[in-house]
Amino acid sequence: MFYELPGNLSNEIEELESLIAKHLRGEADATSLKVRRVPFGCYEQRKLGTYMLRVRATGGAITPEQLLGLARISAKVGAEHLHITTRQEFQIHDVSIENVIPALRALLPLGLTTRGGGGNTVRNILVSPDAGVGVDEIFDPSPWAFALTTRLIAEADSWNLPRKFKIAFSNSPADSAYAQFNDVGFLATIKDGRQGFKVYVAGGLGASSSVGHLLEEFIPAEDAYIVSAALKHLFDKHGNRKNRNAARLRFLWSKLGEDRFRQIYQDEVRQLAQLPLTKLHPLVIDQPLDQAAALAIPATGVESAEYARWRKRYVFPQRQPGLYSIVVPASLGNIANQHVAALAQYLRAFGPHSIRAAFGQNLRLRNIPEAALAATYQVVRDITDLADAPLALANAVSCTGAATCQLGICLPKPALIAASEKLAGARLDLDSIPSFQLNLSGCPNSCGQHTYADLGFYGQARHRDKDIYPAYGVVAGGVHADGQARLAEPIGTVAARDLPEFTRQVISLWLSNKHRFASFSEYVKAEGRDEIKLICERFLNVPAFSEEPSYYTDWGADKPFSLVGRGQGECSAGLFDQIGIDLKRIADLRKRIAAAPASDERYELLYQIAFSASRALLVTRGIDAVDEESVFSSFQRHFIGGGLIDSRYYSVVDAARLREFGDADQSQADILALADAVKDLYDSLDSSLRIHA
Repeated sequence: MFYELPGNLSNEIEELESLIAKHLRGEADATSLKVRRVPFGCYEQRKLGTYMLRVRATGGAITPEQLLGLARISAKVGAEHLHITTRQEFQIHDVSIENVIPALRALLPLGLTTRGGGGNTVRNILVSPDAGVGVDEIFDPSPWAFALTTRLIAEADSWNLPRKFKIAFSNSPADSAYAQFNDVGFLATIKDGRQGFKVYVAGGLGASSSVGHLLEEFIPAEDAYIVSAALKHLFDKHGNRKNRNAARLRFLWSKLGEDRFRQIYQDEVRQLAQLPLTKLHPLVIDQPLDQAAALAIPATGVESAEYARWRKRYVFPQRQPGLYSIVVPASLGNIANQHVAALAQYLRAFGPHSIRAAFGQNLRLRNIPEAALAATYQVVRDITDLADAPLALANAVSCTGAATCQLGICLPKPALIAASEKLAGARLDLDSIPSFQLNLSGCPNSCGQHTYADLGFYGQARHRDKDIYPAYGVVAGGVHADGQARLAEPIGTVAARDLPEFTRQVISLWLSNKHRFASFSEYVKAEGRDEIKLICERFLNVPAFSEEPSYYTDWGADKPFSLVGRGQGECSAGLFDQIGIDLKRIADLRKRIAAAPASDERYELLYQIAFSASRALLVTRGIDAVDEESVFSSFQRHFIGGGLIDSRYYSVVDAARLREFGDADQSQADILALADAVKDLYDSLDSSLRIHA
């Protein structure tokens, strides 16, 4: 197991189960359920009634037994495939709400959880995919990432932050885990013979993407927890909870300024240093390897040209003599459940450290003896059509886009398939650019990581006359090496229909120029930006719908393009959202009272207003009340008893709780005054929504 499950996880699953049951009985609304299921990595998909479960896997590390279990759970309750994410996690799609809890419980004996797979939480911690086996690594940071995951996910304040909190560990200056593009990034380094990390902070993708800032030149590795906890506390206390669009740590860095940010951070470190158990101890996993079993599988076709080409493209020597690491390409990150199971069963002989998820939405095998390579090729060839494709195509990335995501504008997956087919058909020498990174996102959010790609695209909606068509913004030249990191530069826009040909022309241009530059990013910086912009301009004139209707239908779609079905994304949902839910509900109930002359109906509306007013701000005191009695009693104790709300409302809340209303007009006046007092208190809070009284 690569992290230890929190001790209270079973109880939290039971609480979620109770809320789902209430929702199914009509006793809890969908929005109230959302703020609790999303932090559990449970997202509603675009198709009504279907959900996705995102399973945490620190650094993509997962044992063959765990992977086999995931495949079986997916086959039982989800889609026909397992999905590998760009943050080294695994997703089970198309789960009904009734099957969410059975799936979460089935993960427990595997040592896996979806907790923190979404919402305003400490998210999955990234690690370089070749950590522990890379020939150029400084040292393997994996044991430190495993230990940090265990510590952080056991802490209550990891689940109710202003926004998501992302951490990454890179094993070398190449920064292959994108540490400089996360909220907290650790880069392995050694000083005076001691393992440690260079620390970056406040990087991130999406709205107002930013490269991280150097916070510490060196910390001992055992201080990774105290640094992470200090930054988490800083974020928790000062992050913006009123405006989710300005809630990430990078916005707080800008708001506070570097000097003030550092001062608060150092204060938090000093406070934590006075506590026991702040030193991190690496979580080391044994690596038993049964070579006899691994070599018992006969292999044929070892002398074939296909095997030789596969070995050149996908097989990499490890720093351990005689062992190899192998990239297993997954088309758009998806592998059929039965193929996942077959791969997991094959890998049992190679021990628990034989597989990780990689950022290209692929798998990366490790610790494979040379004598087992041919047998491994047979297994890989049977489970993926990309085994014979160039690595540049296998590593191309696309988020799900409008196929399932509420925020998606375009359908980037079929667009990437079309682009890959165009490139393959052009017979370009893609093997000469194996590390070229082509990334597509279905909207400006960077779930497809276009922001630091060599060539990136993000979905847009554009107009020609009165007709709307799918399009993509183009960026190019991202860099992630330590000290050199920069975001991909904006270039222009192309219609979705033109994206494959545009991509072919850009890569063809790069192939004709790469002999003059050390990297694609250097080419973009020197002269490529202007040349790629010229290619963009060739595609500016989109034909009218009457001339070429295909431009107005997205790749993979059977209907004309539209934004119908696009809604609010769920990735930032969390308990603090309950405040907005309750305040809006109070406003809606006020309107209904005017049209409810009947006393019984009127009293019910007043009860609901009192309940929402009592619940709205509980989360600001760290209270997650799960039933009506605890909502009212917690409000009376912490807000009225604590002097935050006038004591005259104690009897008003009591009357509502007991449903013992007197005169209807007086009850209405009292309860609406209570709601006003709660709204006034909310308005008086700063952006962190923390009450310190």
